[in-house]
Amino acid sequence: MSNLPVQWMAQQSQRGRHLYLILDSKAAPRTHQALLHQLTPEHYRSVYRETAVAALAVGGPFIFSIDSLNLSSLNEWFEGQSRDWGWLASIDHHSIEILVKHWRERLLVGKRPQQALYRFHDNRVLVRALAHLPESAYPDYLGPVISACYWQGEHWTSVENPAPGEYPVPDSPPWLDIPAPVSQERAILLANVGQYLLAEYSEDLARLPADLSPRAWLMEQLDLAQQWGWQTQEQLHFLVVERLREMHTPGIKNWDPRPEEHAQAHFERLRDERLLEVKP
Repeated sequence: MSNLPVQWMAQQSQRGRHLYLILDSKAAPRTHQALLHQLTPEHYRSVYRETAVAALAVGGPFIFSIDSLNLSSLNEWFEGQSRDWGWLASIDHHSIEILVKHWRERLLVGKRPQQALYRFHDNRVLVRALAHLPESAYPDYLGPVISACYWQGEHWTSVENPAPGEYPVPDSPPWLDIPAPVSQERAILLANVGQYLLAEYSEDLARLPADLSPRAWLMEQLDLAQQWGWQTQEQLHFLVVERLREMHTPGIKNWDPRPEEHAQAHFERLRDERLLEVKP
């Protein structure tokens, strides 16, 4: 960690604020395990636990209360880590539940069965949101967070929330309309679709051939979706679910689009074909 996060934590503590680490457990497994061993259960929460994606709780994001830790130990844990492991937050109330509740309410995007997970714990997602949102939208987005410190790709920075507090989720959250860079969009899409399959079709996913990497298989499906112009959650979920099922059960006979067939017409034709197959 550079001097800025250490200085930021010291300043927030001096102002009587409580410090929290929003951690991407998969991105920093060593730090995750170290914190679990050093802190007692009341000082951390798995955000996915007690939600519709509780099956992903162990590997999902965690929020840790780090007031009791010394800054040097944090510095040691993050040495050698990729800087894209999450971010730091300060709040007024010494209650981890306030922070957990805020992000659980913003966790799932869309409606079943086309839901996706919002990767609030990914500092790259946070960077994009804060760069595009007007400051007036910060309270709805950050909620009880007074100040946040995070790596923004080139250096450490921090942001202040002009009106921290508890807010309901807006009907149309503006942070969901923010475009992502192609590389980041691809990584987020891969993570979201992969987590969807783990939550809803873990048994089918486990039946992939032993020599076939689930990640490689999923990337192949996303490449196919890009080639066909399939971009909506409904189209992507249909594609990966049906292609996964076809690994062990015959399904759609010909996936290829017809000449001059547009993406939506292509999707609807295959969806209708599948519906006719399963119709009693």
